[in-house]
Amino acid sequence: MKPELDDRAVPRETRLLVYSSRLIGGLVALGFVNVLLIVAAARKPYFPTDLLVARALQSLAFLPLSWASSITATADKPWGFALLALVVVVAWLLCGWRAALIALPVFFGLWLIGIWLSPLIAQPRPSPELIRVVGHLKGYAFPSIFGLVYVATFGYLALLLGTQCRGALRVLISLVAVLALLIGADARIVLGAHWVSDLWGAYLLGLLWISALLPLSRRELGQGR
Repeated sequence: MKPELDDRAVPRETRLLVYSSRLIGGLVALGFVNVLLIVAAARKPYFPTDLLVARALQSLAFLPLSWASSITATADKPWGFALLALVVVVAWLLCGWRAALIALPVFFGLWLIGIWLSPLIAQPRPSPELIRVVGHLKGYAFPSIFGLVYVATFGYLALLLGTQCRGALRVLISLVAVLALLIGADARIVLGAHWVSDLWGAYLLGLLWISALLPLSRRELGQGR
């Protein structure tokens, strides 16, 4: 029988989180994909499949579109901050205080990245001459600020619970979070506010940012919860 190791006897260096070579390689690859999307979005008003997907989703969407407008409002102030508060509470209860703390730089980092990046890319919003556009929209399309808020909240929860927590509740909340990402993207597309590439571009950018910060939320980083 092997003797049990006292956690206090383990050198601190072995308990400190180290970014593995696989994770670093994945971040580099994901960063490269994001750069390609950003460059392409800066040169094209929309991607080749955007028009086809948008028209298909709009033709399938049930009317009236008040449901899509209501979903859109959840990423605006103050509801976006309410989503953040909910994520912090759930992360703390299920994964510890470190996970709850990392939710803050994830959210505000992606939000500020979107505000900074969007006018630099300056991709125009979908044209009402191509698809149905509800209302008069301001700003630019890529990356979707709505998408960044959603991936910073629901996306963070899905990745956090999917990689670091256990139990049936983890699976349920992760599935709900993924479903929220899909419904949120659908809502923005059927309103004509974004192309599908704007949403998936935001989600991929969020995946990169979350993946870079998520290891810092693990309990092994320090001496316990």
